Amino acid sequence: MTRSSRPSRPRSLIKQLDASTARVWIIDAAGDLIHLSPSMAEWLGESTETDESQTVQTMSDQWVDALRPDPSIRIRGHQTRRITLSDHIGDSKGVGDREGVGESRTSDEALTAVAHWVSLGDSGYTIGCVGEFLRDSEVPLSDWLGEGGLRQESLLRELIAKHQTSNARTADILLAGESDAAELLRRRVTTATSMRCHLGLFTPTNSSSRELALRLHDASAPGESLTIVDGALMDAELLEAYAAPAIQSINQHDSHRSNATLLIERLDEMPDDAQVKLSQWVEVFGDHLRLIGMLDPARVVENHLHRGEPDDPLDAQIAELTHMPQAVTGIAKPLMNLMRAMPITIPRLKDRREDIPTLATALLREAHRSGQPQKRMSDSDLPRLGRDAMDALTLYPWPNDFDELAEAMGSALGRVVGDRIGRDHLPLVIRSYRVGPRTESEQEPERIENNFRIDSLDEAVQKYERELIERAMEASQGNKAEAARRLGISRARLLRKLDG
Repeated sequence: MTRSSRPSRPRSLIKQLDASTARVWIIDAAGDLIHLSPSMAEWLGESTETDESQTVQTMSDQWVDALRPDPSIRIRGHQTRRITLSDHIGDSKGVGDREGVGESRTSDEALTAVAHWVSLGDSGYTIGCVGEFLRDSEVPLSDWLGEGGLRQESLLRELIAKHQTSNARTADILLAGESDAAELLRRRVTTATSMRCHLGLFTPTNSSSRELALRLHDASAPGESLTIVDGALMDAELLEAYAAPAIQSINQHDSHRSNATLLIERLDEMPDDAQVKLSQWVEVFGDHLRLIGMLDPARVVENHLHRGEPDDPLDAQIAELTHMPQAVTGIAKPLMNLMRAMPITIPRLKDRREDIPTLATALLREAHRSGQPQKRMSDSDLPRLGRDAMDALTLYPWPNDFDELAEAMGSALGRVVGDRIGRDHLPLVIRSYRVGPRTESEQEPERIENNFRIDSLDEAVQKYERELIERAMEASQGNKAEAARRLGISRARLLRKLDG
């Protein structure tokens, strides 16, 4: 379609655009320029007294081509790029001599300006404009929030600072203790905070492990952008959306790249396509993108056995994990190699029972400081843990680990009236726990039947596996991520089994 046979124009839209001072234009579905706003015509050096349709007709093809968006706008819906406008052939008046957006130039130089296009969907029209576009980070907070918003923003910063201080104290408590496991943990944390590198936290994702990850980030890369995503919920498309702040932070400067950290919870449950996307980002951005991954060792590998007693058992465990196929670990080897760069494991309470009295006392003091029961305001009012309570805490297996101990101390502090916390002040599940006698089946090995026989071990295993998967899917009401958690495997591994 030529410009001489233009279709009807969106008059209502044109009227609204012309009422503004923005330098805008309209492109139709055929890619033809059908309208210039008065401000845009003036900026181009065209006479505003001339009929607008005549102005569009007399514009050079070179200028019209520059004002058209790329074909990719049909997919993305918007586009931003620099355009170059040269003088009309034979026109002595240079574009760069006009005041406004763009760079100054001499009469024989072309002008470059930043243009942005937005597609109006099914209408087929595209609106373009030129101007100085600021990044969101460059807009003053007062322009966003106003005076009242600034006060709220200040209060929010204060709350965030208090929360970060509380997180740091909780992380310090997590590192306390005299056991070998606690000493190893402190050594690794000290090393990790002294440098900026990829980190692998081999621990279930929970409040305490998350707070330790935040402390490691703040200490090793203060002021650096941090984005947190839940790996179990991310496919490649969702990962791009939720990790966008980190990627934008890296690319926020045109002249150089900044650094950003991506904290991935439940990395061992991340689907394969998202792991591929993550590996590609690391390859493209290099050291500018730092990963902190949280992986549950019980999910990554079960019943790991290593011969001998190495100085650091975790090194041997991670070394073996690195050579396991992705079908076993649930993690792509490139990502596992990154997590192995600085592996840190948080020992479970059942493996450091000698530290429980120290941890319980510290958590009790932290609960008191946080003012859970508002009546307690000074350390002199802090009750002590009685021997019966301490024995119950040491005996309990702590299935939910450090977080459960912290909740138990807060609960006991809320119940106690005097200056001593006894067994009766602890949560029911802890004070009622008893270690029962060994059953007969545990004392004596089960007798082997002489006539035992099955047709196929593989078929029997597959049948039993299908039954377990079906039970997990029913219990989770079809939620695959929840079913995977109930089965103790990654979501990606469950999907492979369901597809098989």
